[in-house]
Amino acid sequence: MRYLKEKMSEASEAMRFEEAAQYKKRIEILTSYQSKSVVVSNTLTNMDVFSLVTDEDAAFCNFMRIADGAVVNSFTVELKPGLEDTPRDVLTYAIGTIAERLSGKLSREVIVPFPPSGSLWENVAFTVPQRGDNVQLVQLARENALQEAERVTSREERISGTLQLLGKMLSLPQPPRRMESFDISNMAGTDIVASMVVFLDGKPYKKEYKRFKVEGLEDQDDYASMAQVVHRRFVHYKQADVGFDQAPDLLLIDGGITHAETARRALEALELDFPVFGMVKDNKHRTRALVTPDGREIALDGTQAVFALIGTIQEETHRFAITYHRELRSKRLRYSQLDQIPGVGPKRKELLLRRFKSLSAIGQATLEELKAVLPADAAAAVYRYFHKET
Repeated sequence: MRYLKEKMSEASEAMRFEEAAQYKKRIEILTSYQSKSVVVSNTLTNMDVFSLVTDEDAAFCNFMRIADGAVVNSFTVELKPGLEDTPRDVLTYAIGTIAERLSGKLSREVIVPFPPSGSLWENVAFTVPQRGDNVQLVQLARENALQEAERVTSREERISGTLQLLGKMLSLPQPPRRMESFDISNMAGTDIVASMVVFLDGKPYKKEYKRFKVEGLEDQDDYASMAQVVHRRFVHYKQADVGFDQAPDLLLIDGGITHAETARRALEALELDFPVFGMVKDNKHRTRALVTPDGREIALDGTQAVFALIGTIQEETHRFAITYHRELRSKRLRYSQLDQIPGVGPKRKELLLRRFKSLSAIGQATLEELKAVLPADAAAAVYRYFHKET
């Protein structure tokens, strides 16, 4: 559907209207097929159906919307119930969560396996079916929820198994639940930055990602940069600063034995001891092995699941570092060019960039547009700078 819409838009913009009409017809056919893909009954009116399955750790609620006897929308949400929550409480919360995804709109008739606790929706009739097609609908929704529970459990089991294997390979006392990975990014020694990404239970935990701007180094020195960043991260840890107060089970350092040794020494200086491994790359820039600070290598290419996990962590760490580096470099280049304009100091640069967003837009602004942001003489200086030829 997305592909067809993109092609229709391209054809319209190029004024190939006959081609665009063909794409539109295909979209209409697909939409019609989509709405009638699962016909459950030709006698049912429009309604919503919910069903719930629970286990010790999670609950899964499936939602189905029936229109003209066909399932036109269906999805399952995963919930983490509290210890005191009853199934009715969980169902009520799930219906509310799903209603938000539907812009707060439920059908007038809602079929449920048991009544939710309380009545939170006006003009909505909740029915617990006893026989007939509606009972079959609740059962179908339950089967959908069970399938999602099995899929999630299988995924979690795979991740858990990979972490257990990684822990054994690295001789850790237990599987590494929290892994922190560090990378340095710079270009010709300028705008040296570092990234710290966190993987929790094998998945990115983005709210605890950190970015560091390396300070006080005259020249490019990856080892000194890494030492500074690891030191700063764990100074915050020792001070129990929010966002830094969790202890890692494993540190992964982008680079080889010297990078790993540098990080270990930074920890020792703070009287801390966490497992540290360098990520050694192959000629395709993929992590082929992990190396300890004393030079012991652990090959990864024989264990595909661990190889894939460490590769994902390495790529995410590098992506996060290079994105920050590009942001700083772009900002520095914009500022350095504006520095050449007389009468434009730091505050006026901020005003210009806040208003026009980019250097290119500032250069294309009219004199009157610039005067709306800066005093007349400064606006004229900016205009002259970008229009020297005219």
